[in-house]
Amino acid sequence: MNRILFGCLASVFLFPSCSGNSPDISVVCEENSVGNHIIKWETTPVIPGKVKIYASTDPNRIMEKALVASADISDQRITIVSSDPTERFYYKLVFDNRYRKTVGSRNVNIPGIQNFRDIGGLANTRKKTTQWGLLYRSGQIESLSYSSHKELKNMGIKTIIDLRSEAEIKESPRLVDESFNIINIPISTIKTRDVVRDLRSGKIKNDSVYRLMVRINQDMVTYFRKEYRQVFDVLLEEDNYPLVISCTTGKGRTAIASALVLSALGMSDDVVMSDYRMSNDFFDIPSASGYAYNLPFSSQEAITTLFTAREGFLDAARQQIEKNYGDVTNYLHKGIGLTEDEIKHLKNILLN
Repeated sequence: MNRILFGCLASVFLFPSCSGNSPDISVVCEENSVGNHIIKWETTPVIPGKVKIYASTDPNRIMEKALVASADISDQRITIVSSDPTERFYYKLVFDNRYRKTVGSRNVNIPGIQNFRDIGGLANTRKKTTQWGLLYRSGQIESLSYSSHKELKNMGIKTIIDLRSEAEIKESPRLVDESFNIINIPISTIKTRDVVRDLRSGKIKNDSVYRLMVRINQDMVTYFRKEYRQVFDVLLEEDNYPLVISCTTGKGRTAIASALVLSALGMSDDVVMSDYRMSNDFFDIPSASGYAYNLPFSSQEAITTLFTAREGFLDAARQQIEKNYGDVTNYLHKGIGLTEDEIKHLKNILLN
């Protein structure tokens, strides 16, 4: 758990609110399976005293009135027990009555939805951070239990961008609720069950699945520029937020969309890749690939490859962009068609 929090979630680093000799303080938060929050922190140098914790469902309005919890700074962690798992809470930590940090959990555990997470709290190269609670990414969102549906409503979700094809939606119907603006921008890609069929028949060899995924990522940035432009058109409308971008697993088409958005917001390649890798922590591969257990072990490995966010897959998309456009910035302008004013507007919406 510590490796996940301080390794994969290193992009949640929150910069000191004070200048001068203020310590560096990093804070991360993760939601467990029952909706409680585990908050961890590190300070450099070590700070004596207490950390006080306040909470709110609005990350921009966390009042320092009702104390939720407190601990010695030296404890370096605390678990906040949620009174209502269907509510999304954000936390303000006050260290030694002087240093303030705001954090939310990166992952949001909603029963029935895989790989649902907040893109807030990520710092770009100019020390601007993405706002919490505005932009989420996830696997497919379909029929949900009452409590899961209530959690989406409590989070204030207005818009769901569904990148699945019509064929995929017929197999797993999308959520039906007029209170959500559900926008389908279909990006067709190979279906996992088709891969299983081709593995069984020998049409696809086990060692070729990696190359298949590389080609799929290259094709997405080459042939679906119009569709990703449509995604940005939705993101440029402030009334559409809070918003979720989703596909079947949340780690393919959604990953490309997330990477392009973060790049437009001025994130470094390391931050973009860190966000991408988190799918390996928040997508339940055994659950998704259970139907492949009767295949030979080598074929099971191939199926696992399909569901894994391997760095080589995202690198393949970036390298294809660089081959055709020189760099991602040029791709955003000439490939996607974003203007400087549109990118500035997107930053005004999503960055603090």
